[in-house]
Amino acid sequence: MGCGTSTQTKPTYSRATQDTVISDVELDDNYNESSTGLETSSRNTPSNPAIIVTPASATTRHTSSQRQTPKSSKSSTSSPIDEGIELEALDEEDYPPKPCKLKKIEIVPDVSMFKNIDEHVAKTPKSATASIPELAKYLCRPAKNQLEKIRAIYQWVSRNIEYDVAGFLNLNGTQKKSNDPESVLRNRCSVCQGYADLFLSLCREASVPAKTISGYSKGYSYKVGVAITTKSDTNHAWNGVFVNNEWRLVDCTWDAGHVGDNKFHRHEGEFYFLTDPDVFINDHFPYIKKDMTLSQKWQLLNQPRDLETFSKLVKVPKQAVLYDLDLVSHKESIIPVTKEVVVKFVAKGKPLHKAGARLGDADGTLHDQCVFVEKEGETTYSVTVRPQKPGKYTLSLYGNQGEQNTLNSLVSYVIDCKTVEKNAKPFPVHFGLWGAEPNYAEYGFDSGVAKRTSFESDTGELEIRLPVIDPVKALGKLAFSEDDEGDDECIMLEQGQSEVLVQLRMNRAGFYKFLMFAKKENGSSYEKVLQYLIYCKTPVKQYQPFPKVFQEAMTGRMALIEPKTKSLPAETEVHFRLTSSVIDIVRIANKNYERGDNNTWNIDVMTPSSGEKFNIFGRISDSGDTSYKALYAYDIE
Repeated sequence: MGCGTSTQTKPTYSRATQDTVISDVELDDNYNESSTGLETSSRNTPSNPAIIVTPASATTRHTSSQRQTPKSSKSSTSSPIDEGIELEALDEEDYPPKPCKLKKIEIVPDVSMFKNIDEHVAKTPKSATASIPELAKYLCRPAKNQLEKIRAIYQWVSRNIEYDVAGFLNLNGTQKKSNDPESVLRNRCSVCQGYADLFLSLCREASVPAKTISGYSKGYSYKVGVAITTKSDTNHAWNGVFVNNEWRLVDCTWDAGHVGDNKFHRHEGEFYFLTDPDVFINDHFPYIKKDMTLSQKWQLLNQPRDLETFSKLVKVPKQAVLYDLDLVSHKESIIPVTKEVVVKFVAKGKPLHKAGARLGDADGTLHDQCVFVEKEGETTYSVTVRPQKPGKYTLSLYGNQGEQNTLNSLVSYVIDCKTVEKNAKPFPVHFGLWGAEPNYAEYGFDSGVAKRTSFESDTGELEIRLPVIDPVKALGKLAFSEDDEGDDECIMLEQGQSEVLVQLRMNRAGFYKFLMFAKKENGSSYEKVLQYLIYCKTPVKQYQPFPKVFQEAMTGRMALIEPKTKSLPAETEVHFRLTSSVIDIVRIANKNYERGDNNTWNIDVMTPSSGEKFNIFGRISDSGDTSYKALYAYDIE
């Protein structure tokens, strides 16, 4: 059965600028409700190498025959809902499943309401775990109502039962442990059916109506794009529990921990405790006794979903639910593509701090040069996918809402590309959002830098004006899409009163990645602040790199008007034209020149012999610093 865990991995990437990605994948296995055996599904590693999953498992159903006499009890929970009296632990024959009227937030407005219950559960003595009746009696001792009983039982099962990884994987010939509730209690180890049936037995012992539900889950063995039909065995088990006069859904297994490196790693989860049915149906489809009519009732929805729709819809992992993502463009898991496709989603709650996408083929090879991710407005995100070859790919989207460098798995699609654009140019490899980093203002940039992510040039030359609040300390790099490293010879930066002028020259047609690094006022290092996509239709006809520009030219608000080529002819008279409102003395070839009209210099200078150095220096006369700082450097040929 589907294990209640998430596998978390942290793959290492070759580029230092890439973010570490946490993948979040539920696990499951195949459980045939009509048999006592377990048939393991194929466990191929998903095509996305950023997601590494390991399996978890299931067992046969055990139904407790014990029935309890109803007991009257006054409800006094901190929840605003009044349960009334306790109910006899019966199934749907007595309390038929109906659509939920309450949202989880109405039942559990704040998880701290269970503080006393959770602390009591955490202190469970070994003596109280000798049998199911004794454990139920201990767990429910401080409970004032049905809700607190359910919480206590849920907490103990999800926090104390480990997933039977060794048995499920048959490690070193290990056999699976029994799923009988008493055996699960004794061994503290099982698969999903054992979790579910132990929860059921404890609930019935506590006079809480409960039910074990079998069905299909989108967990470990789920493969995006592979149809789920009733011809397949069910592969997971979870529970229904009656509280506040309606049935709710819980999955102790999927809140227990995750499996990685052939081991079980515990973590404490709340997501699958009384989960709202419209969220639960995303990855849990009930299929009980091969009765679809009955099974659909256990979705607890006003408009139940059919299995075909469940199969086609893309799985939305719990982190995407917590981020309140709306998949506005593509809701089905398979996306047919002709040449290119744009996938859009909206973070309806808090905007994502970071986002990224990966495209992988069936062999696990990444094709990140076929993906471009940008932010549109405050909360809309756009992912352009342009495969270079026909075929099927896995598109995985990631993001976070915090400032950490780890990204959570949000959603994965199958890209079914039929035809591609001939001679399509690859994007520069960049994992993450294009445009401005969220903290650009800390480096002196104005909000205008975040309004665009890409630029285009018809001539091979381009000027970009970046608005600033304060003078910035910045460096730039321009990298062609097929190059791993960029250079700064095709970039010239100039600091103005309220902007930084970026001048670019490109000698090849295609996509470029422009990076700007900046340093805070008292910072010790330059950090990446901007990354723009540049498309050059036609390269510059006679390419010449810019002269080297030193940081002092930026600080002094110096603008070089001419010459703007790195190489100068030897022993030739060259005209230099510069302007600055800050620097007032320029030194060239051991001679000082004062600023002329309009803060401009017009200077004719004889260049030295070939191979000699030729620099332009400058200083501010009233700064107290009499030294000259290098502004520009040329090569003499």
